This record gives sequence, C-alpha cells and structure tokens, in this order.
Amino acid sequence: MSEGRIVTLSFLLDHKPGVLSRVLNIIAGAGGNILMINQGIPLQGMAHVSVSIETATMDCLVEALMDKIRSQD
Repeated sequence: MSEGRIVTLSFLLDHKPGVLSRVLNIIAGAGGNILMINQGIPLQGMAHVSVSIETATMDCLVEALMDKIRSQD
C-alpha cells in the first residue's frame, strides 16, 4: 500500500519458543518483505527485536499490521 517504503518495527517480546516466528509469519502473511531482523540477548525473559520491512507489496497499512501483531496472543 505504501510503495517502496521501508519501515523498522521494534518489539519487546517474551523469550519463549515460537513468539518471534509468529510475528514474522504475520508480517509475511500481510505481504511485507522482511529485510532485516535484529534481536538482542534476552534479559529477564524479554528480548528486544527490530524488524525492517519493505511495505510495497503489503495488503494492509502498517498500523493494521501492528494491530494484528498486538493481538497475536
């Protein structure tokens, strides 16, 4: 929906198996092209993750994508 735009999303995720995978699957399912993933070392059960994506092929707005990710639990 936003041609050629690259956005970086930052998350504080639970350090549990499958959490990051679910986030990445939501992004891919919306048509986002994942360019970069950066995850810090988990501290106190939480990990800081940044994901840069190209939005040119997405079928929704970034705000709608974030809503999908927030509701993944």
